[in-house]
Amino acid sequence: MSNAGFALQSAMRSALLAHPALVALLQGQHVYEEKPRGAEKSFVVFDAIETRDWSVKDERAHEHFVTLAVETNSRSRKQAQDIVAEIEAVLDNAALTLVDHALVNLRLAFWTVNRARNAETYNATLRFRAATEPL
Repeated sequence: MSNAGFALQSAMRSALLAHPALVALLQGQHVYEEKPRGAEKSFVVFDAIETRDWSVKDERAHEHFVTLAVETNSRSRKQAQDIVAEIEAVLDNAALTLVDHALVNLRLAFWTVNRARNAETYNATLRFRAATEPL
């Protein structure tokens, strides 16, 4: 049986890469499991996945908190907000198919857009909450 967190991440990434509006905003399929060295902005990267046991009595289950980081190449907050909107459109309450697990729900918990440390571009952070059960 596969790891529930990795199965969730893989399904989320596939869904994002299959969304033409997001790919257009990123100017390519720039959704990464981890930031590649020398990656050109704009891109989305899986920043953190926290998994907790969510089992009840005889039923196994997991609760996941998935953090996505967005880095843009724009001096405008709008690009980051547009990317966030497309990610939300794809993933919030999505019915994704996971390997060896069932997705009970997937919801956007929060997002934020802020100026990058270089003070020239904008970044965003999104946090999703998901519940999974093994098949």
